[in-house]
Amino acid sequence: MISVLVYGGTFDPVHNGHLAIARQARAAAGAEAVWFVPASLAPLRDPPVAAPQDRFDLLVAAARGEPGFAVLDLALRRAGVSYTIDTMDALHDLHPGLDLAVLIGADAARTVPAWERADDLLRRERFVVVNRTGVPPPTATELDQLGFSPERTEMLSVDSPDVSASEVRRRLGRGEHVDCLPEAVAAIIESRGMYRSKRDDA
Repeated sequence: MISVLVYGGTFDPVHNGHLAIARQARAAAGAEAVWFVPASLAPLRDPPVAAPQDRFDLLVAAARGEPGFAVLDLALRRAGVSYTIDTMDALHDLHPGLDLAVLIGADAARTVPAWERADDLLRRERFVVVNRTGVPPPTATELDQLGFSPERTEMLSVDSPDVSASEVRRRLGRGEHVDCLPEAVAAIIESRGMYRSKRDDA
């Protein structure tokens, strides 16, 4: 039984796709909660466009009213590069009685061998891997080749909007309307002028 799904990422910004994944994964895995852990800096991605506090505030707004959702700032408080192994070490120390699992998308799962202390992470943690729209889901054989233990890994199929944070940033930077954001998130972005003058062609 999984108590909590730990959902890390830059969330730059959080959008309806993230929320759809979290809702459906929580229900399918039978988890009590999803903990969003925004990264300060992701080791395998470009630096976030938005400031850490802004991204945290957007996540808090998005999670408000969602059953079982919480947002943790422990990676932001550490600053520097955020490694999943450090996050899980900290969470196990803080909550020794909880059964935690790492929630990741299929695209992220394929990069796990390059993660910090990947062998320790794969040997110790449970994983819930979800498909991402537009990304072929990994097969059981592929997951095994990547180092995921069949006994500690669950592959879930979810239905999420075909949206990416990079596309959201591009559209916001051009001043276009974006309809894939929670209303509270869109309101904060507008009030703070976030992403307005940014261009992201990655």
